[in-house]
Amino acid sequence: MNAAVPPPAAAPPARPAAAAAAAPGTVPGTAGIADLVEPAHEVTPFWQRMPRLFLFPLQRPPLLRNLGASALFTLVVWLGLPELGSAPLRWWLLIFLAWVGTSLFIARFGFLVIERSAAGYLDTRGYPEQESLPNWWRPVKMFLVLVFVPVAITLLGAALLPKGVVVVALLAFALLLPASVMVLTMTDSFLDAVNPSQCLRTATGIGPPYLLLCLFLFMLSVSSRQAISFLLGGHSAGAAAAGASAGAAHGAEAGLLAMRGYFSVSILVFTLVGNYFLVLTCALIGYTMYQYSGVLGIAVVGPGEARRAGPISAAAHERRVREAMIGKLIAAGELKEAMELISDEMRLRPADLSLHVRLHTLLLHEGSRPRIEDHAERYLELLLAAGNLKEALALYEQTQAMFPSFTPHDPARLPQLAGAAIEAHKPDLAAQLIRGFDRKYPGHPRIPDVYVIGARVMLQTEHAPQARSLLEHVTATYGDTPAAAEARRYLARFAPKDGAQA
Repeated sequence: MNAAVPPPAAAPPARPAAAAAAAPGTVPGTAGIADLVEPAHEVTPFWQRMPRLFLFPLQRPPLLRNLGASALFTLVVWLGLPELGSAPLRWWLLIFLAWVGTSLFIARFGFLVIERSAAGYLDTRGYPEQESLPNWWRPVKMFLVLVFVPVAITLLGAALLPKGVVVVALLAFALLLPASVMVLTMTDSFLDAVNPSQCLRTATGIGPPYLLLCLFLFMLSVSSRQAISFLLGGHSAGAAAAGASAGAAHGAEAGLLAMRGYFSVSILVFTLVGNYFLVLTCALIGYTMYQYSGVLGIAVVGPGEARRAGPISAAAHERRVREAMIGKLIAAGELKEAMELISDEMRLRPADLSLHVRLHTLLLHEGSRPRIEDHAERYLELLLAAGNLKEALALYEQTQAMFPSFTPHDPARLPQLAGAAIEAHKPDLAAQLIRGFDRKYPGHPRIPDVYVIGARVMLQTEHAPQARSLLEHVTATYGDTPAAAEARRYLARFAPKDGAQA
C-alpha cells in the first residue's frame, strides 16, 4: 500500500509546493535584517539624572572601597607622623606608596564604573558576578595623559608658539579631557587617548551636550574643593586651638598627640570626600557614554534604567556583549563580519536557536544557495529536535519556495513536518511531504506513522472511507506500534453503522 494519500480519482490533487510555501522571510525571527539590529533604548538625559548620580558613590561597593582606601591611607599617615623626625625618607616613601596604591585602587574601580555604566549597568548591584576590574595600567595611562599632554603643550608652545596660542591649547586640552577618558575606556590605548582628532571625534559625536557635560564636571571639581574646605575650614582652627590647649594643660607631648589626631582626621576627610567625587565623576562620564552609546559604538547589554533582582553571571554578560557586537556589525552593514562572529559563537553554543535565527536571516540576505540549504538543514534538525514544529514547518516552506528540490536528509523528519502541516490545516502540504514514502524508504520504521498521517490528511480533505481503510490497515499490520494505538483512537471517531466521521 502506498504511503500518503493514495490516488483515488475523487481525491483532490496536491498543490505545487511553491504555492503552499511561505514567502522568503516568514520564518519566525527572520523577517529581515532590521530585526537583528540592536533596538534603540530610551535614556533619561544625564542632566536630569544628576540627583540620582549623587547617590551612586553611596552604594555598598563604592562606599566600602572608599572607606577601606581612606582608612588605610590615614592609618599609614597616623603611624608615620611621629617617625618623620627620625626616619623621614623611609616614612615619606611609605606614605607616598600608600597614597599611590589607594589612589590606583579607587581609580581602577572608577574605570570599572565608567565601563559598566556605559554598557547599561547603572546600579552596582546588577554588575556581572566574578567581575574582573580593568587592568592597573589604565589609571596609570590616564595619569600620564594628565601630565604628559599639558607639559608637552607648555614646553613646545613656549618654544614655537605665542603665549596666547599656548593658553588656547591648554583650554582645548581641558575641554577634551572627558572625551580622552571615554576614548581610553573604549580602546584602552594611551595613543588614542592623547590623539586630539580621536577625542574631538568623540566630543562632536555627542554634540552640544558635551559642553554641558564639561560644565557639570567642572562644577563637581569646584564642589569637591568647597566641600573639603567647608569640612576642614573650622576644623584646622579647632585643631590648632585644641593642640595649644592640650599643650598648656598636659605638656608638649599631649599637644603633639592632639595635633597628630586632628591632622589624621583631616587626611581621612580629604580622601573620603575626594574619592566620593571621583566615583561620582566616573558615574557621570559612564552614564553619558550610555546615553550616547549609539554614536559612540558602545554595545549596551545591561538592563539600563530597568530594575534587576540581582547580578548576572560573568558568562551571561560576555554572551550579551558578543550578541550586541553582532547587532552593531549588522547595523553598520558589515554582514560578512557579523556572520563570522555568529559562526564563532555557534561553535560554543551549537544548539542556541537565537544564533541560528540570526545566521539564517543573514544567509537569506546573502543569497548563496549552498550555504542557505546547508544551514537550513541544520536549523531544521534543531527545531524539530526541540519540538518547535511550527517554526520548522515555516523554515521548510520558506526554503523549498526558494529551492524546490530541498528536502531533509533524514527521512524521519518528513512525517514530523507532515504532522505539523496537518496541525496548521495544510493537508496538501502534508500530502506532498509523505507521498511515496513507503516506496522511497522500504522498511523504514516510520512507515506506520506515515500511514496514520495519510489517513489524517484524508479526514481533513473529507475522504473518510479511504481514511478508515488506511487506519484499519495500520491496526491490522502494525498492531504493536504506537502508530496502531493512534490509528485506533481515530477509528473510534467513526460511527459504527455508516462509517461517517464523528
